[in-house]
Amino acid sequence: MTSVMGGDVEPGTGDDVSIERPDTESDRPVQLPRRWRLSDPLISAGATAGLLVVMAVVAEVGARSGWWRASTLPATSTMLSGVAGLMDDPQFWSDLTRSGLEIGLAILFGSTAGLLSGLLFWKLPTLGRIFEPYLVSFYAVPMVLFYPLAIVVVGINASSVVILATIMATIPVALNTTVGLNGIRPVYLKLSRSLQCKPHQMLFSIALPAAAPFIVAGLRLGVVYALIGSIAMEFVTAQAGLGYRIRYYYEIFDNDRMFAYILVVLVLSVLLTALLAGLERLVVKGRTS
Repeated sequence: MTSVMGGDVEPGTGDDVSIERPDTESDRPVQLPRRWRLSDPLISAGATAGLLVVMAVVAEVGARSGWWRASTLPATSTMLSGVAGLMDDPQFWSDLTRSGLEIGLAILFGSTAGLLSGLLFWKLPTLGRIFEPYLVSFYAVPMVLFYPLAIVVVGINASSVVILATIMATIPVALNTTVGLNGIRPVYLKLSRSLQCKPHQMLFSIALPAAAPFIVAGLRLGVVYALIGSIAMEFVTAQAGLGYRIRYYYEIFDNDRMFAYILVVLVLSVLLTALLAGLERLVVKGRTS
């Protein structure tokens, strides 16, 4: 040991002095500069935009160069001009309003019914084990098969479309909600019971946040199936809507307007999917931050 003045100190004399060396810059961890990189959402959005541009260019060049007949797939510029022409057509806005209402109601009813069913299957596991095989089976059955039954019950109107689209949207939400709730760590539930949380506190503060990624994934599928169900049911026997108008222009061989309506449906589906994908990223980010 060395004294403060630099002299030697004999051990065991009680005059031992320990001196703590201050941290120097050489002892501190070196912080490397962070490398800038694109975030995953930007990469995904850029890749999607690039793919759409490539497809649009191929469609334009192929139709103009005669790689296929324009009646099979019109040029991109033709489809875009057709969409621009729809903006001044009152019939288009009527069809869009009808389909938008059906899709919105199917999403609302399907999400609500799916969440409630998932919660019920979670609280009553026996009931969940009984009904889960039937839900999975319905998941694989085309709902269009039940359209005649819906017509008999409620008639040929928007209600039959909403009912079948709601069923299609309910199933993935219910299944994903059940999986998410069943996957909650038991320690969370034990902690809530030890804190004497009330049932609604445990549900909204612990159970639903813990299962949020699965629930949001189920909602994404529910939105997609609500859109598919509504357009498909309109295509079969409806008297209005985007799906009906696509079939109508197909039957009278008006390919330009038919593809314009198809392009509108594609844009609508992309917007809904992007909206739900952004919501899912926010939920996951909130759980990990």
